[in-house]
Amino acid sequence: MNEVKQVITIMIRAKSAESGPPLGTVLGNIGVNAIKFAKEFNDFTENLPNWLKVKVKIVIYKNNNFTFIIKLPTIGHMLSLFKKDEYYYSSTGQLMYSAYLDFLDILKIAVLKFPGFPLEKALLIVLGTVQNMNLKIKIINII
Repeated sequence: MNEVKQVITIMIRAKSAESGPPLGTVLGNIGVNAIKFAKEFNDFTENLPNWLKVKVKIVIYKNNNFTFIIKLPTIGHMLSLFKKDEYYYSSTGQLMYSAYLDFLDILKIAVLKFPGFPLEKALLIVLGTVQNMNLKIKIINII
């Protein structure tokens, strides 16, 4: 097994790694082929939405080879990205606030966060977080 030279943890937008600065500069200064890393990372994240930033741990070895590990954001963070705010007046005239999510967004998060997991179980996990965050769910007509 190769000896580890350095470990870097950075946030990169899925499918958007570029071999130029700033990423290319950091990796190039350590001796890593930034073009190779960008291609491998972009290929690995091709099924993720490009707006999603992921935490990437890059392990660089003495021979300048590398491996990387991607960690998806937490369910709570992903829910906050999709959350919509709603202001309305109550029957007493008081301004009220609530936060809600579209059910389709919850479904997207369940599939993204738990690929290959039974959808019913993945949805239950995500819905538990929705409940803990006191968010409402709106079901919209698809047809």
